[in-house]
Amino acid sequence: MASAPPREALLSWRSAAAALQALFYLAYPLVIYAAHARLATRSVAWILIGLYGLAMLLRLRASTSDLWQVLRQYLPLIALGAAAAVLGDRTLLLLLPMLVSLYLLATFAWSLRRGPPMIERFARLAEDDLPAFTLPYCRRVTEIWCAFLAANAAAVLVLALAAPIGWWALYTGALAYLLMVLLLAGEFVFRKLWFRYYGDGLADRLFARWFPPERTANGRRSIAYVERREALTAAASSPQ
Repeated sequence: MASAPPREALLSWRSAAAALQALFYLAYPLVIYAAHARLATRSVAWILIGLYGLAMLLRLRASTSDLWQVLRQYLPLIALGAAAAVLGDRTLLLLLPMLVSLYLLATFAWSLRRGPPMIERFARLAEDDLPAFTLPYCRRVTEIWCAFLAANAAAVLVLALAAPIGWWALYTGALAYLLMVLLLAGEFVFRKLWFRYYGDGLADRLFARWFPPERTANGRRSIAYVERREALTAAASSPQ
């Protein structure tokens, strides 16, 4: 039986695939806009098919156990490029950001149905012992992201079909990311003010100084939770 590839090699392949995928998504609007005046639609489509195929192979090389997930991510993108190459229709290439938003929307919406909600999964990466009183909030934020992703997909579709390519490039290459950052920042500030559940980071220390947790009911609940957790930790670590 062949031995499993070393962990370092898998991490290296995964990092390369993730970096390449992020580069594609970030640079895609600029590439399409720049190629619009210089290359034919079919040429751009074949270049994109090759790049997405390479990214898919890197992902599969990193872990064949994720075969279905990788195919689900990349095959629609490759199919879109193939359709643009065959038909020579530039509009099809402008729809890729919409497909990405729809894929993320489906992922977030499915997590609401099957659980746990996607935002709860992300939160547990930072703190596995997530307070029970934060779980409804995680679900609501996941719903907000679903609404944002649906609106983003609709905006990309309208711009691709009815606006100059410069508008499409400006939105998909800059404004959409700005809106994401604003949503993330707004949710972060609201969460800190709502729960007043603080850690040891600099931002948390500043929030704790300006917005003390003991002044609100949610803040006092957060204090009680932290005290219970510290008591349980101390009891578990004390000699019997």
